[in-house]
Amino acid sequence: MTESANLYLRQILAIARKDIRVYYTKGPTLIFGLLFPFFFFLSFVVGREMEPTTLMPGLIAMVVFFSATAVGPVIFPIETRGNTLERLVSLPVPLWCILTGDSLASAAFCLISSTVPVTLAYLLIGLSLGQIALTVVGVIAGSVCFAFFGQLLSAPPVDQTSTIMMLGTMVKFPLVFISGIFIPLVALPEMIRFVSLLSPLTYLADLFWGLLTGASVFHPLLNLAIIAGWTVLLIVASFLAHRRTLEKRL
Repeated sequence: MTESANLYLRQILAIARKDIRVYYTKGPTLIFGLLFPFFFFLSFVVGREMEPTTLMPGLIAMVVFFSATAVGPVIFPIETRGNTLERLVSLPVPLWCILTGDSLASAAFCLISSTVPVTLAYLLIGLSLGQIALTVVGVIAGSVCFAFFGQLLSAPPVDQTSTIMMLGTMVKFPLVFISGIFIPLVALPEMIRFVSLLSPLTYLADLFWGLLTGASVFHPLLNLAIIAGWTVLLIVASFLAHRRTLEKRL
């Protein structure tokens, strides 16, 4: 590893460690990353006699989506308000290192949060080793993808987390309802299914529906490939958006 690459890696890891230490216990992170998906899902299943196999795919997908997008939107507004972002840029640390470090912390939060529903799926359904492996790969791929999705949501140059959270809610709520979280993609009406193909969450939900119940439209490897494509798109979009708004934060 070259000296410059080693320096960038240390910067990314240092930013991720700082984010983990500071932002994991923030109110918006806990509310939108842990409590919100739990109670949202609970409100859907209470009073319904549903088998574990029909509950776990949506629960895992929802936890991945909300927990991966919970940390990133909190960081930039708070650091803008506290002028810590300005100090970070003046070190200097490249913008892509900042975004990668923040996203790494977001993805790590998602992986920690997702251990509970994945463990429940294993205990209640009895997954094979192949199913477990692909489920873990899906959680990792989804955590990275939606970590950068959260970074994109935090691009507006504001210093109030409430503004970003309101924007995030306006974007994330519709995605949950059109992406086959509660009903598998294969069972959605054709018109809604067409619209759902525009959502990256659709392919993660379809992956888990296929692995846990067999009710999927796409092959698991195709779902993972599409998620990877969305990840690249979101990385580029978040970098371009933050590069455009960075000066307005300083």
